[in-house]
Amino acid sequence: MAAMRPDRYAGAERGRVLCVAPSHRTTSVLVGTLRSHGFEPQLLRESWSVGATARASGARAVVLDIEMPGLRPVEVLADLHRDSPRTPVIALTSPEARDRTVSTLRATQDDYLVTPFPMEELLARLRLRLGDDRPTAQLFLRRGDVAVDTALEQVFVENKPVSLSRTEFAVVDALIRHPRGQAMSQEQLVTRVWGGPPTSNIVEVYIGYLRRKLGAERIRTVRGRGYILEG
Repeated sequence: MAAMRPDRYAGAERGRVLCVAPSHRTTSVLVGTLRSHGFEPQLLRESWSVGATARASGARAVVLDIEMPGLRPVEVLADLHRDSPRTPVIALTSPEARDRTVSTLRATQDDYLVTPFPMEELLARLRLRLGDDRPTAQLFLRRGDVAVDTALEQVFVENKPVSLSRTEFAVVDALIRHPRGQAMSQEQLVTRVWGGPPTSNIVEVYIGYLRRKLGAERIRTVRGRGYILEG
């Protein structure tokens, strides 16, 4: 049984966000997350028309992969702020290029994120830059250095995505939603994840899988009581 997904926003209540990045898996996750939180993402795969596209599309913000092949950050940012001076920019950069990115952005006072990053951080930066304090659906959950994007059914450890099966994801989702510091019993996990009586040791089997993928120290066994996702 897959984890339940919270209700999403209908339509694009929060406005358009121009995403300037090449087409790859990270981009699809970015677009899906923005859409699930009420934004209207528009993907642009070339850098030469960023400013004109932002102005013409009425974008409220720009998310810019500052390391796109052929992109000249200083020129692109200058064009963007000339053509669309009130549109905030959030640049995406690698750890290796962080110092260069900060130096580039210092003059324009734009924001940046170092990849890989949790999508909740990007959403928080967007809300801050847009002055939007409306609540968003709770699609991102965190416990210590484990984070769960419930909309995309993706788990992150130390901001890095971890590949899980649907059942493994459902177990993590159940543990992270359980009250902090309280053990979740095998019976509770069986009811939440499988919805009926599984084989006798199925919970132990999946806890073992998850300890290998997330790190053994992140799931603690409380003898006679169940399991706790640490954090």
